[in-house]
Amino acid sequence: MIESTTIKSTTSKLKLDITDHTALITLDNPGANTWDLENLQGLCTLVEKLNDDRSIYALVITGAGEKFFSAGADLKLFASGENAAALDMARAFGKAFETLAAFRGVSIAAINGFAMGGGLEVALACDIRIAEEQAQLALPEAKVGLLPAAGGTQRLPWLVGEGWAKAHDIVR
Repeated sequence: MIESTTIKSTTSKLKLDITDHTALITLDNPGANTWDLENLQGLCTLVEKLNDDRSIYALVITGAGEKFFSAGADLKLFASGENAAALDMARAFGKAFETLAAFRGVSIAAINGFAMGGGLEVALACDIRIAEEQAQLALPEAKVGLLPAAGGTQRLPWLVGEGWAKAHDIVR
């Protein structure tokens, strides 16, 4: 079995703890646990390494702190208005969350606060989602001129039904 001391995150924004057959990945990017190229690539690397360890049966992903599971993409990365930056992020989101969705064991999102945009999309990429009572979930990208680029537009209707996905704007 690989110990958590031998699987190292490539970024300080992702913490890994392994207990018995379960890996816990904590997104720890203070203020709102946002995603950037560094931690998206780090998530890919961690999940690939966990896939290689046959003693790991389950993966739990959560956010550090109590307020945010993840607020999604770090919007400062889009401030330049450059299409190339948005395309790079969209590709990184897609690859990271497809890698998570393909995890060979059971993946669980422990949603401990706001899960917005890419934060909800990472949860949707998991097999099971467990949300605390105060959690709020949304895909608000359109309000800032973006689109959910990591499977949210496909996974959400598939999980909850097309009518519900269209009718509910959780955060107004």
